[in-house]
Amino acid sequence: MIAQPHLVRLGKLDAVEFACADANALTVVCMHGYGADMRDLAPLALDIPAGRPLRWIFPNAPEVLEWGGRAWFPIDVAAFEEAQRTGVPRDLSDSEPGGLAESRRLLQGLLAQLGGDWGKLVLMGFSQGAMLALDLALRASKPPAGVIILSGAPVDLGSFKVLAPKRKGLRFFQSHGSVDPILGFQQALALEKGLQEAGWVGSLRRFEGGHGVPPEVVGELGAWLKAL
Repeated sequence: MIAQPHLVRLGKLDAVEFACADANALTVVCMHGYGADMRDLAPLALDIPAGRPLRWIFPNAPEVLEWGGRAWFPIDVAAFEEAQRTGVPRDLSDSEPGGLAESRRLLQGLLAQLGGDWGKLVLMGFSQGAMLALDLALRASKPPAGVIILSGAPVDLGSFKVLAPKRKGLRFFQSHGSVDPILGFQQALALEKGLQEAGWVGSLRRFEGGHGVPPEVVGELGAWLKAL
């Protein structure tokens, strides 16, 4: 039975936590996408059929947007709207986005507050949050048990090519919509190729759809977490 969610403060970030009393449970830290908040993905803690004890942490991104949503780092909204209009997705792979380093620092503080065994930690994110999950896995002092990349894309490929081989053997789950208008499917393919060439263990789960997490991916995520 999954515990009721409650609000916690970890480091300098607020989060929704689904606690777990089992000492052998995996801890899944899941970062939301741009414009959402810590509550957006929290239902996944109830929906993912992992069949094993899990502790879930859903942090709030630090930047508050005009309409009340949050972001891990700023984006050029007009450029993304143009990308959706033209069908040519934005590519963020050439450099590290401004603000990402600060979010990384805050999330590292959250992870330090959690304590525990990195071998029982899973880093997970959707869209912009997936970029953070991957960034943390690359730069952490120890490798996590696994990384879940939902509708993500590569950033700062220069650093990625240096750091990813140092995490050889790390398990990953990746999913992406075939007609994603925000972060294009070709970027997901490029990320999968880069991870596999670096020796990571996993593959891209393509689904027919756009920028989201459909039910079939939720089910497969459960099986992946159960086997981890």
